[in-house]
Amino acid sequence: MVALTIILAALVLLMLLGMIPTWSWAEPAQPPIIITDILHTSTETGKLTYASRVFLLNNGSATYKNDDLKAAFYKNDQPIVTVETLNGHLLIPSHHYGVRYIQGEGCRDIYWNPGEEMEVDLSDRTFSPGEKVTVKIIDKKTRKVISEYTVIA
Repeated sequence: MVALTIILAALVLLMLLGMIPTWSWAEPAQPPIIITDILHTSTETGKLTYASRVFLLNNGSATYKNDDLKAAFYKNDQPIVTVETLNGHLLIPSHHYGVRYIQGEGCRDIYWNPGEEMEVDLSDRTFSPGEKVTVKIIDKKTRKVISEYTVIA
């Protein structure tokens, strides 16, 4: 019984010192807004046109006012384009260079609710297959990044 106690105490000490893994099977939490897909094909023909349509999902539990957010896109760590509003109705009359349109549940109303997705259609050839694509979602009022997510296109 004494030997078993000493072994258990040694294991606890090693775990506290970080010398053995803690055996956590939980994956790190995903950020609240993620890229679920990047499509390079035409919606009309299905052919490869390097369409650069990025799908964003509110993966968290918070509801956002979509006009309070902007999305900054990076290709291989280089800034490419910033979408100044994620509200579809307010984007239409604005100057939005590099962005054709945004659409989907998350930009139709004034709120982007958990589980809702939106499609950001960037100019063709913005992203090509195999490139590293990062999106930073920024709160325009505080200027803080509330979500950052990277995928390979």
